[in-house]
Amino acid sequence: MSAFEDSLRPRLQHWAEEIVTPESTVSDIAPMPGHAGLSFGFTVHGADESRRLVIRFAPPGVTRRGNTDVLRQVPLIGALEAAGLPVAPLVWSTDDPAWFGTDAIVQTFVTGGPLHMYERSAGVVPIDGDPVPYVKRAIEAIARVHRFDWTSQLAGWETPRTMPDELDFWERLLDRAAEDAGIADGRRLVQALRRAEPDRHEIGLFHGDYQTNNVVFDAVDGHVLAIVDWEIAGIGPVDVDIGWLSMMTDIEAWEKRRAAMLQVRIDPADIRGWYEAASGRDLVDFDWYRAYACFRYGSIAGFNVRLHRNGRRVDPENERIAPSVPTLFARGLDLVGA
Repeated sequence: MSAFEDSLRPRLQHWAEEIVTPESTVSDIAPMPGHAGLSFGFTVHGADESRRLVIRFAPPGVTRRGNTDVLRQVPLIGALEAAGLPVAPLVWSTDDPAWFGTDAIVQTFVTGGPLHMYERSAGVVPIDGDPVPYVKRAIEAIARVHRFDWTSQLAGWETPRTMPDELDFWERLLDRAAEDAGIADGRRLVQALRRAEPDRHEIGLFHGDYQTNNVVFDAVDGHVLAIVDWEIAGIGPVDVDIGWLSMMTDIEAWEKRRAAMLQVRIDPADIRGWYEAASGRDLVDFDWYRAYACFRYGSIAGFNVRLHRNGRRVDPENERIAPSVPTLFARGLDLVGA
């Protein structure tokens, strides 16, 4: 247990007494999986009720930018909640280090679970074992997010991102990837993406990591209760979310051992059809966005492999993903016909 985690219980107890009620007690503190920052679930017990909450922290001592800036999510989550979109409601936030030594937000814990991409026991179990209805509902939910009026509801929240800038950003990350991560194919892929880039992109709010691990489904009927993990959301081409979901569920994007583990396998044509029906738009550049997702994930994974191997950010999962990086680049090249 880190010094930060060791100090968390008394700080949460103090927070509950000051913010909830003086009689509050805190229990069941546990790390939450799958978050870029520090994230813990905990229960606050009051005189009349108990509430399960989640607290997310900005990593102490790290520059607040992108996925390390938890307070960036505050206006976003508030606007989405006000618009009736499925998010975990925001309870409290602070930039005062006196509370926890770093920025923090508290949200309601949404009871349910993800449709886990690789570990069936880590989330909800699909009704009749079929993930299709869940994925279809997740697509309908993100289509609603993409229709969200960000120009009025989130005015000034973030400058819209352009696709050339995004390609530049991920190419710089690729340059720092592990040497055996198929970098040559990654460079071929990004050049092919530049040559074939669509003439226009549908601009709106995108999630950035849209997959069924980041959707909370009702454990009984499979309906979407919340979309979570908005750390890398932004304003830009919304179809990146559909390309990303398709890449994540496409067995041809993954090395054969990784593909064999994949629990959520969906035909890309189905994903396209469901999104077109939900959004009312034709995804004429669907394969381009799928190829872009392969490039983006391959660059991220290759970089993380290097960090793991040089000891800067040790995580054995990065080594398990490493064999799929060249496969991702090869799949992307195939999708853009390069």
